[in-house]
Amino acid sequence: MEIVGTGNSFGKQIVILLFVSCILVMSAVAKAKSLVPDKTIDRKKTDTSVIAEINAQLNDKSLNKGLCFPLSTKRFYQKRAFTPVWTVEQKDQNKTWAAMLLIDCVLQFGLRHEDYHPGELQYTTLHTILEQPGKISNKKKARFEIVLTDALLSFMNNLHFGKLNPYYPASKIDRETINGFNTEETLTNALKQSAFMDAIVKVQPANRDYTVFQYQLHLIKGVYEGDCYETPEADIRKIAVNMERLRWAAINDSAYIQINIPTYTLKLVLPDTTFNFKIIVGAPATPTPLTAILLTGFTTSQSTQKVNAGNGDRSVAGSLSSKQAPINQRKNDNIYFIGSSTAVALQGTSDKSLFRKQKRASSNGGIIVERGGELAKLLLKIAGNESDVKSMSRALLNREIKFIQFKSPVPVKVTYITAAIGDGGIVKYNDIYNLDSKVENLLYQLKPRHRTK
Repeated sequence: MEIVGTGNSFGKQIVILLFVSCILVMSAVAKAKSLVPDKTIDRKKTDTSVIAEINAQLNDKSLNKGLCFPLSTKRFYQKRAFTPVWTVEQKDQNKTWAAMLLIDCVLQFGLRHEDYHPGELQYTTLHTILEQPGKISNKKKARFEIVLTDALLSFMNNLHFGKLNPYYPASKIDRETINGFNTEETLTNALKQSAFMDAIVKVQPANRDYTVFQYQLHLIKGVYEGDCYETPEADIRKIAVNMERLRWAAINDSAYIQINIPTYTLKLVLPDTTFNFKIIVGAPATPTPLTAILLTGFTTSQSTQKVNAGNGDRSVAGSLSSKQAPINQRKNDNIYFIGSSTAVALQGTSDKSLFRKQKRASSNGGIIVERGGELAKLLLKIAGNESDVKSMSRALLNREIKFIQFKSPVPVKVTYITAAIGDGGIVKYNDIYNLDSKVENLLYQLKPRHRTK
C-alpha cells in the first residue's frame, strides 16, 4: 500500500507566483499605464447616456449573438442598474487593468486567447476611454464594458466548469445557478475585494492534481516564456486537456475516491493521506464509463445470490449494474460495492494474481479493485461505520453474505487523466480509449485529423 502525504499551502504559492508572472509578461502594458497623467478625482463620474447605451445593447439580440454568456452578462448589469464598472473615471483603476491582465494570462490556465474577444479588448482602446473619454463614443464605451464583462464571466465559467463540460453546457450555465455557483454574483463580490485577481482564480478546482498542472503551465507560459527553455506544444495541450477533464470531475470533497482509468489506479484521498490500489478496467471494446457516484455500502459475496439489504432482497450484481455481471467468480474474498447509480460495477477482490500485468484494460466495463477487504475497512472508518469492521472481517473469513450500508456516502469520481507532472516534467499515460485527440481538437478548434501524441 502506498501512502502519500498532501499539503495545504501549495495552492497559495501558485496564486502568488501567477500574479507575479502576469505582471512580468505584461510589463509593456504596465509601462504604458504609467504614462497616464496623474489625476485627482473626488468621485466616480458616470455618463448617464453610457448607462442607457449599456441597457440598449444588452437588450439587442443581434449584438448579444457575439457574447459567450449573454444572460449572465445582462443579469450582472441589471443588478447594478446598468452602471459601467470598467470604463468610468475613478481614483482606483487597478481592477480594470487586473481584468485585462487576467484575460491576457489565460494560456497559463490551459485556455485560448481567441475565446475571450481579443479583437475588441484592445489596450489602446481602453487607454483612450480612460484618458481621453471625449474621443470615444458612448456606444463604443458601452460595448467595451459589456465585452470585458462577458470575457471575465467566460473565463470564470471555463475555470470552474471547463469549456467543454459534458454535463453542464454553456447554455445551461448561462441560464441558472449550478451547484451553488453563480458567476455574476462571484464577479460582483470579487469587485468588492482588494485581492480582486485572487478572488477570480479561486473559482477553479482546488484539488492537488489540477493545482500541479496549473503551476506547470504557469512556469511554461509565464516564467519560461521568452527564455531558451521550450516545451513542445503537444505537451502543453496534453496538460490543458487533462486540466479540462479535472474541471468536469469537480473534485472538491475532503474525502473521496478517484478511479483513474489510464493509470489503472484507485485512490482513496483523505485530508492528509492518500491510499493507492491497483485496478482492472474495461477493455477498449467495453470501456468503463466516466461518471460520478456515491458509494452507499457493500456486500460480501462470492456470487449473484440475493442478500437482505434492509429494504427487502436485492441482487448483489443487480445493485451494481444490470448490464455488468459479476466480474470475478473465483473463490476468494469478493466485495461488491453498491453505488447511487448503476453506471459502473465496482468489485473488490483478494486475488492478487489478477493484477500482475502492467496494462489491465480487460474487463467487460466493470472495475476490479485489489485488496478489496482493506479498501472496505478504510471506507467503513471514514463513513462512520467503524463498529462494522469486525463483522465484515468475520463475514469474509467465513465466506458469508453480509450487507453493510454506510452512514455517510463516499463520493467516487471515475476520471480519464492521461498525464501527470513528475520531477523530470510531464509524464504521459496510455490513452486506452483514444479520447485525448477529440477533446484536444474541440478545445483548440483543430481539424479532426490532429491528435495528441
